[in-house]
Amino acid sequence: MCSSDLRKELLDKWLQEDKIGCSEELGDLVRQVDIILALKVYYKAEVKNKVIACFAETGQYDKIIVYAQKVGFQPDWIFLLQNIINVNPPGALKFATMLVTAQDGPLVDVNAVVDAFMQRSMIEEINSLLLDVIGKESKEEHAALQTRLLEINLVNGYAKVAAAILANDMLKHYDRAYIAKLLERAGLYQQALAHYTEIADVKRVMLNTHSIAPEFLLAYFMNLSPTDTLDCLRELLSANKAQNLQTVVSVAVKYSEALTPTAIVQLFEDFKSYDGIYYYLNQIINFSEDPEVHYKYIEAAVKVGQLQVERIVQESKFYDPVKVKEFLKEAKLSEQVPLIIVCDRHGFVDDLTTYLYRNNLNRYIEVYLQKVNASQTPIVVASLLDADCNEDYIQQLLKMVGSGCPVAELVEQVEKRNRLKLILPWLEARVAEGNTEPATHNAMAYIYVDLNRRSEEHTSELQSQYLS
Repeated sequence: MCSSDLRKELLDKWLQEDKIGCSEELGDLVRQVDIILALKVYYKAEVKNKVIACFAETGQYDKIIVYAQKVGFQPDWIFLLQNIINVNPPGALKFATMLVTAQDGPLVDVNAVVDAFMQRSMIEEINSLLLDVIGKESKEEHAALQTRLLEINLVNGYAKVAAAILANDMLKHYDRAYIAKLLERAGLYQQALAHYTEIADVKRVMLNTHSIAPEFLLAYFMNLSPTDTLDCLRELLSANKAQNLQTVVSVAVKYSEALTPTAIVQLFEDFKSYDGIYYYLNQIINFSEDPEVHYKYIEAAVKVGQLQVERIVQESKFYDPVKVKEFLKEAKLSEQVPLIIVCDRHGFVDDLTTYLYRNNLNRYIEVYLQKVNASQTPIVVASLLDADCNEDYIQQLLKMVGSGCPVAELVEQVEKRNRLKLILPWLEARVAEGNTEPATHNAMAYIYVDLNRRSEEHTSELQSQYLS
């Protein structure tokens, strides 16, 4: 053992046996060679501030508070903490936690401790400290600390930490309005939206849909009145119709009953968004018996070029057929099948035929008779005759339809217009096929008699002229 160690051992023995007088000066001398022995000297000499300093320097932080309370000494806790921060940051956190969570109450103001850590930008240590102080049970008395905890993280680049704290739902009493602004500035728009209550703030923050989960936004509208919801949807469409259309449609569908289809359709119409109307109504059409809803659905489907128009006009029982017919005529579709279906279902064959003929859409007349409803041939023929259609074309149609055309109705229509002879070739073809309907044979007989009568009258007239 070296002489230095022997001297330390001897001094330690004398201190234990009280064979040496202790003083601050002795402690200062001993401290130059051994701080532990110096601590003992200071302790016996009751140099309280230096005892605490030695505890701090040796990392015995748990003994500092015990000693101070035992001897009734009130050190400058913050000054001591700052010194510990400079030499041992982890130890400083441990010591600070003991200061603010002391059994009989905090020994220092928590905010003063936070300020000491903030001077060194020790954000993680502040988080640990404040979370220990606040605890798992959110108390109203900690409202200011809760606010400061979030503020420090949001202002100093720890936004994700603040978001995680909020996600744990452990803070209940912080200043929500103030934190909402900080969340927005930090780019945490979803969290900010959850905090704002003024509709102007809500509309502004909501525009950041790129940073807000669609499912969150959809659920969020449950908290708003129908009027505010429509205002927000209008704001979203105004800001970026293409980007926000799907979100607006989803909200419209979910809250359709409260918002009303009329108001929603009007909203989309204000932005000329027929896509929006179509996508929205496509989700609710099966649950509505409102003729206007069905009409708007048909109108939107036409404008966005959806092939489902045919299915809609075929299956829907609730649209206004006259209104839909007129719309389809004005729309001048490249395909006339939807118009054909509406007119066939609702008895507008005469109007359909006239429209198609006058717009040089004869091929759709043929499509209608050949593939949709040949039994309406008499009405079609009558309409064409009224429109001064070429007889050759009408005979061509009759030849195409063949026996699919009801005889009696056709005879009635052409007879009304004194054009019975027009259908003679068609009637003869029916007889050749073996048609035995009385109407067929009666019509032929009538035509033959009429033709013969007129022939005789014509011959008599010629003879009279010749003889004279």
